[in-house]
Amino acid sequence: MDFIYVKNWVIKSASHFFQRSCELGIKGTLQRAWLQTKNQLKQWGLSVWWGWRAHIKMSDNDLLRFTTGDWKSVDALLNHLANRHASSFLLQHESPQETIQLLNHDYPEYISTVLAKADAACQNELTLFGQVYKFSNDIDWHRDPATGKRFPVIYIKYIERYIESSTRPMDIILLWELNRHQHFITLGMAYWLTGNQKYVDAFCSQVQGWIDTNPLQHGVNWCYGLEISIRLIAWTVAFQFFRHSKEFREKVGNAFLKSLWQQADFLKNHLQNIRSKNDIPNNHMMAELTGLVIIGAAFPEFRKSTEWREIGLNLLNIQAIAQTHPDGVNKEQATGYHRFVAELILLVVARSRQNILPYVPILEDTLEHMLNYVLFSLTPVGTAPMWGDSDFGRALGLGLDKDFWDFRPILSAGAVLFKRADWKFAAGRFDEEAFWLLGSDGLGIWKQLDSRLPDQISRTFPQGGMYILRDGWSGDTDVAFFRCGPFGQALCAHAHCDLLSVVLWVKGKPLLVDSGTFTYYGSWRDHFRLTAAHNTVTIDGQDQALPRPQFNWEQIPEAKCIEWSKNRVTGSLTYSNQVEFIRELSHPQPDVWELCDIFRGHGKTHEVSWYFHFASDLTLHWNNISKNLVIEKDGKSFAEASIPIDVNIEIKSDWFSYNYGKKESNPMLHCIWRGEIPNDGIKFYWKFVGIE
Repeated sequence: MDFIYVKNWVIKSASHFFQRSCELGIKGTLQRAWLQTKNQLKQWGLSVWWGWRAHIKMSDNDLLRFTTGDWKSVDALLNHLANRHASSFLLQHESPQETIQLLNHDYPEYISTVLAKADAACQNELTLFGQVYKFSNDIDWHRDPATGKRFPVIYIKYIERYIESSTRPMDIILLWELNRHQHFITLGMAYWLTGNQKYVDAFCSQVQGWIDTNPLQHGVNWCYGLEISIRLIAWTVAFQFFRHSKEFREKVGNAFLKSLWQQADFLKNHLQNIRSKNDIPNNHMMAELTGLVIIGAAFPEFRKSTEWREIGLNLLNIQAIAQTHPDGVNKEQATGYHRFVAELILLVVARSRQNILPYVPILEDTLEHMLNYVLFSLTPVGTAPMWGDSDFGRALGLGLDKDFWDFRPILSAGAVLFKRADWKFAAGRFDEEAFWLLGSDGLGIWKQLDSRLPDQISRTFPQGGMYILRDGWSGDTDVAFFRCGPFGQALCAHAHCDLLSVVLWVKGKPLLVDSGTFTYYGSWRDHFRLTAAHNTVTIDGQDQALPRPQFNWEQIPEAKCIEWSKNRVTGSLTYSNQVEFIRELSHPQPDVWELCDIFRGHGKTHEVSWYFHFASDLTLHWNNISKNLVIEKDGKSFAEASIPIDVNIEIKSDWFSYNYGKKESNPMLHCIWRGEIPNDGIKFYWKFVGIE
């Protein structure tokens, strides 16, 4: 298959070269041919070199040379690592007996879930994005579990082209999720809690299979530092649990340490900011740097560990400021990545608080601001609105199959670290993920910490362009989230066309929703990220920004806040056709939400389209008598909406994606108006009222 891919790539390149030669002429063609030939020769040379290197296994002496001690053998090094304090690796747990006792008392259901997941993993049955996949025999780490398509195991520069090509036959996110190996942590937990040998056997078999089939710098699993970093963090925790097993040390401990070193060394030399001039640091780099820091802190026996820690911490300081608005909102304008980055920084801050890493004020401040945004972003049930992209990436994945959009676990950890009584109130409980990370000490602090209502109810995050209006902090409250600010970061890879969109909850239940992400690949990609998938408007059919293939945008806009108060926010956005859209969201009384949409133009005729996406468990009916939209839940009236009389109304079925790779139908209200938009503007009024 590798030969077939290279052959097809050569044919495609030749065809492209012929077309370009007709455009460039003889001189331009020769210059371009020489440049391409030189680059291809260089790349071919590197592929030959790394192809040779990949088949030469690292010797024991090579590994020992990369360490700081005078260990006589790798076995001696493994024995040394086995005798270190457990919490010196990552999770703050020393005694299995104490942990089991606390888990049984505070988290009995979690133990059952861990053991069930670990037992399934022993049978090569893994849950990825909520879908169960059963692998026969050994796991093929290069084969997509959903389609069965396999990526070739070739030099990474060739595989990168394959990943970026339009001929790629599948969404690679699922395969990368498999290769993040966070189920290794689950196996490790199960072994640590039970001592059952089957978990050691499964781990040894799977990790050895991965090492054998992923030669250095070959295949899809060496392409992106982000994936390597998350995998290394998972390996670190798995090692923390399995290192006492004699079978693990004898069977795969040697190969495990060598691969871990190779991946960490590769990661350090292929950070996002040095791979290509076209790379723009984002959550990928935050993950890469966190991985360097965690590995450097967990394995100080490596000579390069100090360098890894210092590079990671220094660049994390820079990137934390560069990628986070002063008010704490992640600049990618994607809630899922806000959580991912917060989790990464949380790992580093937790290690710092345990005196494993130095105190880093910038990361402390960044994390506190990010978590404060999480506090005010919570819906009445503890979830967060789905602004922008999400690949459901987790730093550790300790929550197993828990709702990704429930952000309270990281808030509970933050409440302990920052002694925030208001965060404790919103989190409700010290989550299992926080317990694993912070241990019994964290649980003790949680129990002693007071709980109180947040001082504020409504809140603005102006730099991040997030505005939140709410009635209170009860479970049956009203709350609205309003997007009004920057579109995204740099090329805005993970942003959606959601400016001046509203997400609305009434009486503690969702009314207007964001459509989600669904996929990063194929024709459905744009369906979920374009303007029509959000509760906002298009003018003359134009999207707020122009999408480029799969990621990135052109003609990137920005919305501006005109006015803000605790029950009203007004924002403005100018479209490329020079029509200004002004939206005022107001909340005059409980259960009542009003929108005033104003359009200002130059006296020309335009078509305005509104899109309102409703929660998937709601049904919509038009009442011809009252001229109202009736919204029902479980067969009962839930809310009603008043619609401007001069717009055309269509109730349609659209798509909603709460989990990656899954979509379901949901009702959508699509309204259209055509006419002249004058300089002084034209107004349209909408009202949404909750019904008892």
